[in-house]
Amino acid sequence: MDYESIIKNYTEEKKDMIVNLAKVNKSKMGLDNEYNPAALNTFFNLWSNHFPNVKQSKNCTGCRKSVCSFFHNVADYISSERLKAIETAKDAETAKVVKKKAKKVKKHTTLTGALSPTGVRK
Repeated sequence: MDYESIIKNYTEEKKDMIVNLAKVNKSKMGLDNEYNPAALNTFFNLWSNHFPNVKQSKNCTGCRKSVCSFFHNVADYISSERLKAIETAKDAETAKVVKKKAKKVKKHTTLTGALSPTGVRK
């Protein structure tokens, strides 16, 4: 199952919540080497909603690690998709500005009717 199919029905608030909980959980794991209780509970609730047939226990070290890792990856995916959207919008805006600034190049002709540098009379 890909991440897009998991987050397709999430509201922006729920996506923000997942990203923020993942940041808090990663920070807590790095500093104290333990999980953030709110993040752990939320991740396990989301897991049971998405994968009701795949039982995971909060008491199992491997289960905690895999569920948190999965939702950390989901949070990273959400963040990367938002970044892509911002970059795409900036690129579109930049293209509009460049298009407006582009000027028509004036063709030069000689007054005497001599050959131009390209060898063609104008």
